[in-house]
Amino acid sequence: MEVKCNPDASPPNYQPGMQPQIGQQQFQQPMMHQPQSTVVVQQPTTTTVTVVTQKQIKNQWSSGICDCFQDVKSCCCAFFLGNCYFGTIASRMGENCCVGCSGFAAGCVPGGHLAMRSRFRGTHNIQGDICNDCCIVSFCLPCAMCQLSREMDRLGYTPNC
Repeated sequence: MEVKCNPDASPPNYQPGMQPQIGQQQFQQPMMHQPQSTVVVQQPTTTTVTVVTQKQIKNQWSSGICDCFQDVKSCCCAFFLGNCYFGTIASRMGENCCVGCSGFAAGCVPGGHLAMRSRFRGTHNIQGDICNDCCIVSFCLPCAMCQLSREMDRLGYTPNC
């Protein structure tokens, strides 16, 4: 076998511990023990949560404060029976009847009508505020109670009289 030398060829890179392979021009590194590593099979994912908030639209009263004559019966009861009628409205709401008897001179619970109207508005998401409620029950209590009674009728509360 004749070996020819090529003067233009660059010498192979020799490193200690390498074994020449017959028929190849370069040396390969010997198999050394490599430390095991974790292989990621699936890329990590990111979960995006989108929170949508909606402004809750407030309801309106179904009748105005001066619409007492839409229900003449409640109008007459409010103006002529006063505290007794207001006590029945409180009972319809699930409150003690004394809460409704808070108006006029013979009142049992100070601020009871204001509390009733405000609670009812909050429960049924009706537009308004505590200042407006205070003015209405202070200056026109029978009309305010009639409006509350009409709204209860519309929403299906148990009738009182």
